[in-house]
Order: sequence, then structure tokens, then C-alpha cells
Amino acid sequence: MPTSSHNHGRARALAASLALLAALGMAGCSVGPVELDDFLASTSVADARAARREALNPAVSSDALRQADTLTVGILATETAPLSFASADGSQSGIDVDTAHALADALGLPYVSFVSVSNVSSGLKDSCDVVMGVSADNAGDATVVGSYAQTATGLFTHQDVTAPIDASALSGATVGVQEGSVSQSTLEGYAVDVTESTFSNLNEAFDALSAGEVDYVVCDALSGAYLATAYPGTVFAGALDEPVSVGVAVSNEALATAVDSALSSIQSNGVGDLVRSRWLGAMPVLTADSRVTGLTERAADAADEAGSADASTDATDAADATPAE
Repeated sequence: MPTSSHNHGRARALAASLALLAALGMAGCSVGPVELDDFLASTSVADARAARREALNPAVSSDALRQADTLTVGILATETAPLSFASADGSQSGIDVDTAHALADALGLPYVSFVSVSNVSSGLKDSCDVVMGVSADNAGDATVVGSYAQTATGLFTHQDVTAPIDASALSGATVGVQEGSVSQSTLEGYAVDVTESTFSNLNEAFDALSAGEVDYVVCDALSGAYLATAYPGTVFAGALDEPVSVGVAVSNEALATAVDSALSSIQSNGVGDLVRSRWLGAMPVLTADSRVTGLTERAADAADEAGSADASTDATDAADATPAE
């Protein structure tokens, strides 16, 4: 069963209070101790929500939604940190969740409801209006609009470098990698003279990087950026492969147009940047120009000798970390 999320109401009330204080400060006023109850006592949270609902101008009709005034959002069951994961209190957090709330705001919808889906097409058909975190190659028959995150195999270090580095900088380096991961397979697909140091999860790899026991860590770029927020001094050095954009999957043409416009608004008004910085720190938007330069693919037979990785992913282990939000 879908469960409506109202936590954003509190966040908005707090944001409104902070905005009030900020406005006083920008006006050059000298303000003594402030009792927020003086401002809020006459208006309950319920009243504030009701007033906000009345002020909203929905960009989509109720006919385009499963439930009037509500954006029902599908989160893929396979999604992991930092896109989406369960917080300590059991609620969902992550880039997908924050972006969904911002998307609902931009669409003029006061409510957001989250459901877990195992498949994009069936989710859109049976239980939700949109599915977050979808790339074009796993969208099935759905349309993917916008781009709010990019996936790639990333390279992280404690050295003072500017991304992307050149592959020659890796010569003779020790690289930490999760044993049996997709990232290990990607690394071994290139003719780079490195010594691999394998770990059972990414937390251990980043611990080793922080301790100076390895020169680099290769892992899923989003997972690495999320973990890097808990390891001061860790920087992104480049991507090993072509970044793939993820956006929002929709099956309703009218909704697709509205969602595309709303995502553009989020990206232009700075909200998207705030979401990225919260979960990814200083990680830049990944493009083709983010790739490590000078990489050469191994010959097919050499890659076969290096061994193939299994289907495990780096991101699963990243969810075990608790970086500062």
C-alpha cells in the first residue's frame, strides 16, 4: 500500500521560519532574541498546509494522476544509496526522494506518496505516476524525461588533483576496489599498470584510502561521492567509462510534458544543486569530458585472463556507510 509522506510539511514550515529570519537580516534590521512562537502561534501547521494548498496551481489535471493532488512516486526496489535507501527511522531518503518532493512542488502538487516497484513498466501500469532513477536502457516501454544524476565508474583519491586526471597518473599506483564488483571488471578492462587491493565492501576501501594504504579507489561514482562526504580530503579524479544519465520515467504523455518542464525548473532555480550537494558533496555533474584521459582498452584475450566480475554492485555496500548529510 502507498504511504503518503508529510514530513516535507515540517521542512517547509521550518524553511519559512528561516526565510523570515533571513529576510530580517538582509533588510539590515538589528534583531534581538526571537521567539518563533510569536510568529507561528496564530497559524497551526494544518492551517499553513491548507493555505499552501490553496496557493498551489497544479500543472497537471487530476485525470493524469492516480490520486488527485498527489504525485505517486515509484522507487525501484534495487535502488541503493545515495539515490534511495531506508533511514534509521524507516523512512526513505536520498536523491530520488528529495528530487521527488521538489518535483511535486514544481508541479503544484501538495502531496507525495512513495511506493516500491520491481519493474519500471509494471510499476507505471499498476501503482505509480512516475518512477525515479531510470536510465534509457532500463525504461522498457516508458519515456524517460530529464536528467538529475549520472552513473559511471568513478575514481577517487586523497591527492590534490583536478578531474579528469590522465591515465599515466595511475602507473604504479595501488587501487582499492571491491572484490567481484562491476567496477573491478571495468578497471581490468583497461591497460593500466596498477596494483589492485581488494576489499569486501566500499567502506573498507575508503578507510584504506583515508589511511594512505591505497592511492585510489575505483567504484560506482554516485556511491563514491556519497561516501566521500564522510572522508574529508577525498576528491573525484575522473570516470573510467561514459556516464549514463538517470531521469524520471513516465508513461502518460501529458504528465511527461509537465514533468520535463518541472525538472527543468528545479535545475534552473538551484533546487537541484542543493539536492546534489546534500548527498554528493562537491561531486560535479558527470559528462563525457569527465572521463580519465588516455585510457586504452585491453585486448579481449588479456581481459579474459584478468577474470570477469560477478553481478554484485558497489552501491549495495555504500548503503552501509553513514556519511554526514
